[in-house]
Amino acid sequence: MKSKQHLFWLAGLLVISLMLSLTGLGTAQTDSLPEGAYISGLGGHAQSYSLSCESRSAVDWAAFRGLSIDEAEFQANLPRSDNPDKGFVGQASDTWGNLPPRGYGVHAGPVAALLRHYGLQATAHRDLSWDDLRVEIAAGRPVIVWIIGQMWYGTPRTYKAHDGTSTIVAQFEHTMILTGYDSTSVQVVDAYSGWTLTYPLTTFLASWSVLGDMAILGQGLAPSTTPEPSQPRDASGKAAVILYFPVVNSTGPRASAAQATATASKPEPKPETYIVKRGDYLKALGDRFGVDWQDLAALNQIIFPYIIYPGQVLRIR
Repeated sequence: MKSKQHLFWLAGLLVISLMLSLTGLGTAQTDSLPEGAYISGLGGHAQSYSLSCESRSAVDWAAFRGLSIDEAEFQANLPRSDNPDKGFVGQASDTWGNLPPRGYGVHAGPVAALLRHYGLQATAHRDLSWDDLRVEIAAGRPVIVWIIGQMWYGTPRTYKAHDGTSTIVAQFEHTMILTGYDSTSVQVVDAYSGWTLTYPLTTFLASWSVLGDMAILGQGLAPSTTPEPSQPRDASGKAAVILYFPVVNSTGPRASAAQATATASKPEPKPETYIVKRGDYLKALGDRFGVDWQDLAALNQIIFPYIIYPGQVLRIR
């Protein structure tokens, strides 16, 4: 009896020692992370459809790993379901901002599964920590993250699908690719515009938490990491914070700042109406025709988040 008790005691001591060792390793790994890390070489592109942000993020993420996938092809190959944990909800061209079973989008699981089908190592996760993401970025591995709109805070809701399964959803579900961080900010590639943007860390964490800290992680060597972000800095040398306000066409790329400045300097004569083209957005159209974009939105009864679409007829005056 004493011999068995002794063996049990030794086994328990071994388990405790192993747990302490693993905890120590995890702490050491976190403590050894750099204060800031930025990944270069990931090119962003504007999503082609109002609800194809997940596909756009996925194919840009894949391109970083050397695999070229067409966005429309990836979107078509996603499974369909009324539960975003199982497949894409709705149509890619549906209006953004709805909740299932209306057009919504898809969560990380089906996207990661399809990426694996293309031969990439991709895993879907929930309840990740900020340190989990820092480990990935410091290792040169971009992360696809599920946030709300342009880093807005949203309201999580429990949705019960037709098959009886439940999940957490939120209006304006969106994806970006996390490519950098420092002690106060994050750098992301936005699927909506293809732009590389910087947001305050606290803003990102609040938005990321709405859908349960969901992300897709990958493995393998990345092209490169750099200690500094490739973006503007202020006079003190700190990375500039670029806050994006969604007044653009969600189905096409955004005009460049240089184009917006050029059109603002020489307003065109105001037509009665204008047919929206791919790449148009309210601010640029307002500058183009010498009209305040908010007046343009009010005239056409366009409300937040101020989305316009190709083929839409706008009144200019």
